[in-house]
Amino acid sequence: MKKIHLFGTMLLAFGAMAFTACNNENPIVEDVNAPYVPGIPMDDIATPNPELDLTELNTVIPNLNYTVDDVNGWAVIRLDMTGVKDPYTNDWVKLYGPGSGKQNVWLSLDGVPKGFSISNTAEGSEEQQVKAVDLVFLIDNSGSMDQEANALANEVYAWASKLAKSDLDMRFAVVGYDGRITGGMNFGTIEELDAFLNAPGRYGTSRTMHFESKEGDDWNTWASQYWVNNWMDECEVAALRLADEQFSFRPGANRVYVNFTDEPNYFNSDLTSVEYVNPANGNWGATQGTIHTVFSESYLYSGSCYEDPKLLSDYTGGTYLQVPYDFSGVTLDDLPITGALMNSYIIKFTNCEEVFDGQPHNVKITVKSESPNGEILADKEFNLVFEKE
Repeated sequence: MKKIHLFGTMLLAFGAMAFTACNNENPIVEDVNAPYVPGIPMDDIATPNPELDLTELNTVIPNLNYTVDDVNGWAVIRLDMTGVKDPYTNDWVKLYGPGSGKQNVWLSLDGVPKGFSISNTAEGSEEQQVKAVDLVFLIDNSGSMDQEANALANEVYAWASKLAKSDLDMRFAVVGYDGRITGGMNFGTIEELDAFLNAPGRYGTSRTMHFESKEGDDWNTWASQYWVNNWMDECEVAALRLADEQFSFRPGANRVYVNFTDEPNYFNSDLTSVEYVNPANGNWGATQGTIHTVFSESYLYSGSCYEDPKLLSDYTGGTYLQVPYDFSGVTLDDLPITGALMNSYIIKFTNCEEVFDGQPHNVKITVKSESPNGEILADKEFNLVFEKE
């Protein structure tokens, strides 16, 4: 446990100033109105989150991750969150925090308004860059995906290569699935992703029908543990849970999933249903990631055991894109997730020592912003258990 200095040295207040004495040296003047950490506004300028009609929300706040930094003895909580989309223009909303004169995003901690700094990773300084992004490709490799499999694999690699060359700190993983887990690669570099997708003799859906083993991987056990049925009816959630429960995510990394499929999610229990990631059910926490969906079919057949995979995105604050059945003309640069990653936000706040008690704490983020065509409204609550490294 790091020592957190709640008040610094002893202060003798005089107006807005204070004097400290140290071993009979000359007094040092300190400004007691200074923020706890330079650049992070104090809580006393914070205002409550606006109360929104939840039936009028028109965009989503994505799931997020956090790290705890020690800045000059102060605990600083850093939230990493991908972008928020303008529902009218499809542009990415520029967010402004307290003290900016243009505030359009608010944050409260256990119902108490917080002062916080917010910066956009697109602005480019080293301090503003996303710390780490662990990106998992969930790829349906059933027979119905054969028409798009080669184009999909090529575009996944091309897109991942561009992300790897960006300012983002990227790692990549893959789970190939149909009615069971048929292939995968735990986290690695862009070069390892290339080797996996373009392994000798692999073509079409077989590109993701093999396992790349790393130290500690146990694909035989994993594949049997997440088996839903024998070669029939895809289950996106089984692939998702394998990655979440078995892959080597970096502590504090922003977890992002992109699911490619042309079929509904087949489920045979609560553990394989899209409802598994519904926040109301308490299985999928905010730090477990955001799921983005790419659907390569023009219709979705239905049945008692089939679910719309778009719900995986709706529940976690991800995006959705429908593409042609053969993936023709598709570039993943056009994916909403590309803009979301490139327009991510870093939110920092302090004066938070009381939250390191091993209990869940409520973080509420509200966006209320103007668009040329109307108001942008978003609201989301996260229950987070904060821990220091």
